[in-house]
Amino acid sequence: MSLALALVTGAAMVAWCGPAALRLCFRHVADPVAMLLGWLGLIVAVFATFVLATVMLLAPGSTRQWALHDLARICWHWAQPSRPPAVDEIVGATGALLLLALLARFTATCTRRALRARRARRAHADLLTLAGDPPERGEAAVLWIPHPTPMAYSLGGSGGLTVLASAAGDLPAEQLAAVLSHERAHLRERHHLLVAAVDGLAAAVPWLPLTRQAPAAVRLLVELRADAAAVRECGPTAVRDALLTFAGAPHPPSALSMAGADVAIRLQRLQGRRPHRRNLLARAVLASTTLAAPLGAGVVTGILFCL
Repeated sequence: MSLALALVTGAAMVAWCGPAALRLCFRHVADPVAMLLGWLGLIVAVFATFVLATVMLLAPGSTRQWALHDLARICWHWAQPSRPPAVDEIVGATGALLLLALLARFTATCTRRALRARRARRAHADLLTLAGDPPERGEAAVLWIPHPTPMAYSLGGSGGLTVLASAAGDLPAEQLAAVLSHERAHLRERHHLLVAAVDGLAAAVPWLPLTRQAPAAVRLLVELRADAAAVRECGPTAVRDALLTFAGAPHPPSALSMAGADVAIRLQRLQGRRPHRRNLLARAVLASTTLAAPLGAGVVTGILFCL
């Protein structure tokens, strides 16, 4: 087995088994940033390994520079009856075409979702303009809308926007402060872009467990990250009460809601002695391990097949 085929095999194994390993880590790692680095690192590493293997298959020579016209040359050679195509060339050309198709589908999906989110932001921004309540300098805009149910969510984009239902105005001050802190953390750390990216990836590659399970995991982790910011400012009691108050509230698909993902898990994390504590060692270990996992699995696979 060539090293390139071993890398493809290793990356595929990690893409199938990696989500289960990350779910196991989630039980023992309280830092949501560490888990986010694990998921994102694994996604980047798997696709980077596929790209590297494809380039190696199409350009097996160490001194040869590969270009796009080489793909056409290989296809021409396949058509010659006197020369059967090599396995490496077949797999490499197939991988290159697959990667191009996935890139095109990912781009189209993300574009559609971005346009839909932009329309939602524009509609809410028009409501804010009609309300005549501009935000203070340096603060994100807050739009109050008439609704009998407590509701809170944020919309990303230029400046960002936090939307609150009028019923939320009757809540205790500490709960309202926790909600605002939570949603501002989403806007400040660009969580909407992160969620949109993994959603687009899952739509483009739905058959891969890593990409299919990433959106739910990332949504939970960004909510835990925003909870951590609210806990630092308002305390765990206020965040817990706000979660219970806003659980099940409706929100647009492109928004991040105060209680929009796995409320039970978030409440369980808040009961810990040090909820969402930072762990720099876990961040470094998870990031480095997931980045190296596909390459390491590919090398081990190649060695085993060579024995």
